[in-house]
Amino acid sequence: MVTADNDADNISTAPPTPIASPPGSDVTADNDFANDVDPEERHNLGDKDGDEYPAPPAYDGDDEPMERHRSKMDLHGIRSKSLEDQASCLSDWFLTYLDPLLKHGSTNVIEAEDIGVPSKRDRAGPIFELAQELWHAEMERVRSLNDERLEAYQVKSGRMPVEKRAKAKPFKPVEPSVAAVLMRGFGRGKVVISIFLYVCSALLTFVPVLLLNDLVRFFEIGRGMANWREVTMIHPWVEVVGLGIIPLAVSILQTRSVVMFQHLAIFIRTAVSTLLYEKSLNVSAAGRAATSTGQVVNMMSNDTNQLQRFVQFAGMTLVAPLQIILALILIYKQVGNATWGEWLFIFWGYEASALMRRHQSPSARLAC
Repeated sequence: MVTADNDADNISTAPPTPIASPPGSDVTADNDFANDVDPEERHNLGDKDGDEYPAPPAYDGDDEPMERHRSKMDLHGIRSKSLEDQASCLSDWFLTYLDPLLKHGSTNVIEAEDIGVPSKRDRAGPIFELAQELWHAEMERVRSLNDERLEAYQVKSGRMPVEKRAKAKPFKPVEPSVAAVLMRGFGRGKVVISIFLYVCSALLTFVPVLLLNDLVRFFEIGRGMANWREVTMIHPWVEVVGLGIIPLAVSILQTRSVVMFQHLAIFIRTAVSTLLYEKSLNVSAAGRAATSTGQVVNMMSNDTNQLQRFVQFAGMTLVAPLQIILALILIYKQVGNATWGEWLFIFWGYEASALMRRHQSPSARLAC
């Protein structure tokens, strides 16, 4: 039988040798950088207001920090403020603040140091503090509300006969709403504006189709510009200009809405992840016994990632039914009752593909 010797006394207490990056490499040695940064300076790196995030130095073969090649993007102040935070209102709508980064990427490989600091609205520290404050306020509100409801329930139950009281439904407390906390933290007004912009962009996509149909009818009849009122309700030249302007407006509105949804998705994922982490530190012994570490990690990574992906496509999900209805109406005006035959063909095709997918093997389903 092989016995394991106790080598605890033979283990060296010297600090581990830092792993150096290859000479000339831009790979950052995170451990060396963390050891060389002063604790107070390291704390300042996490400040949420007015902070600077210097690019970590590279290391040569002798474990000595060497001067990192300065990024051209540093000239735009990306170490103290993100490009988005520096943008004006017009630049924010047209995304022209990304021009320096795109220009730099056209001639160089974009690295992490070229991105700069994140936007203030996307930083984890402020998001966690706000979400934590609102969550505690929500729990306090729900607790006081449940106390009032429980008191009213007990008064009402006391007035009931014994037979009726036994059949009465038990008291069900109100649960705190995470969705309400997240919407309140990000701002309900911003959510409404982003949805409104996406709906407007979706509706405007049908306008060029109507204008083009009107122009085709105008040229088919051939009454000339002098008699355009007999054919169209809008001057043909105005419709031509609209065919160029409206797609641009659709692009601007849709892009702005997508950016706002992206910020909302980041806010939700960051807030939920940090709140779950805080809860995991304070969970009771019974809770730790009932929940494995894998479940907690899965909730903090995969589940929050699914929330982020859902919010990113929330605008499309909300607008899709409206777009389908309007498209069916326009198709019906063009081809008449043949629309319903086309719709049934699409429906049965979808059902056939779903039926085939159900009978597929798990391996073939994963391959798809």
